[in-house]
Amino acid sequence: MHFFATSAEKSISFTIEHQCPQCGAPIIIGEETLFFVCDFCRVRSCIAQKGFARYYFSPSPDIPTNYDIIYLPYWRFKGIRYACCSSGVEHRFLDISALAMEEGPPQIPRSLGFRSQALSLRLVSNKTRGKFIRPVEFKTTLKTLDKPGRSLKKNVSPVFQEDIGETTSLIYSPFYIHKNRLFDGILNTPIQTILPGDMNMADQNLCRPERETVFVSGICPDCGWDLEGHFNSLVLVCKNCHTLWRTRGNKLGKVKYTSAKPKQPDDVMIPFWKIKADIPPISMKTYADLVCMGNLPKAIQPEWENQALCFWAPAFKLQPKVFLRLSTQLAISQPDPPLEKTLRKNIHLPITLPSGEAIQSIKIILASLVRPLKDHLPDLSKATVVPKEICLVFLPFEPRHHEYVNPDLNMAINKNILALSGNL
Repeated sequence: MHFFATSAEKSISFTIEHQCPQCGAPIIIGEETLFFVCDFCRVRSCIAQKGFARYYFSPSPDIPTNYDIIYLPYWRFKGIRYACCSSGVEHRFLDISALAMEEGPPQIPRSLGFRSQALSLRLVSNKTRGKFIRPVEFKTTLKTLDKPGRSLKKNVSPVFQEDIGETTSLIYSPFYIHKNRLFDGILNTPIQTILPGDMNMADQNLCRPERETVFVSGICPDCGWDLEGHFNSLVLVCKNCHTLWRTRGNKLGKVKYTSAKPKQPDDVMIPFWKIKADIPPISMKTYADLVCMGNLPKAIQPEWENQALCFWAPAFKLQPKVFLRLSTQLAISQPDPPLEKTLRKNIHLPITLPSGEAIQSIKIILASLVRPLKDHLPDLSKATVVPKEICLVFLPFEPRHHEYVNPDLNMAINKNILALSGNL
């Protein structure tokens, strides 16, 4: 089994300075990195973060050590926002940062700008010197940004919205106060004169934000073989015992999977999440229910009344239109190929979208399917997806010049779109 890379390695992302947990050698990785091999000791490590990541910019080395560094918090969000309104499902890509303070001197930058792409970040630890201002909640900050709760169409508010494939992190930027002036701790330049009401800014709402970033050994827990994967793979593979693993807390947990048998040795195995779920108050349990609510041009067959409905979602990040197209196409076709629990030597696409976000996408998939949508929106807005069964399924696609094709499903994935989706 082999993994192939997309252009995610070339995407604009943060650069993080780490240390190898085995030998202590410095390593520099991107924000999407979840798996790496140390260049010095060759030890494989998986990165697991409790909650969201917490980073900071290193202050200028020219700042005297007797000055107190004040770290101000910024929330950073990156992902696809799907908004559902009566006219259909809309989407847009968000990559934003915003000052996570309700109050503060107005001259403080309200966002990080390009600093996160230009400068390296470090993980906040208990050894990080300075005072950290407690951030306001992420949802509170997000409401102030570019009116994110609004639809793409003017004066239209979405009935509900979902964020799929998002990355949320907290980034602290250094400042300090000297001679009654506030200084940017990166540029070491003054921003403004501190007013009397701001003098206690560094002494209020302080916190220690460090959370352990756990490094888990990239060794198969079952057989001790080296695990393999792409740099941003959520799921790693053991070629020796044909098992899949992902980090759960400070250890590795086994991932349930099946695979359709490839027809050719050069078929590319593409991963999808197959989900059975209840969606109260919507009654959507059988394929007949989907055909009826979607007004599909099909005559309902008696056996469909007993055929359990499965939702499908790509287990990798994709451009929104393609993600919805593939998901709805698979929901309509309900593929049921013979499956095996064996990983063959074919190339496999890395798994980069977690199962939880695939579950989260079900309401958006339904909104793309049901007709007329406006009649079902009230129930969809109140619906709760309760997963009953979820499994990772690899389906074979023939590699052609511009796309990967599965003739049985009449489905194609453009190679360029797949590569560009690495920037999401």
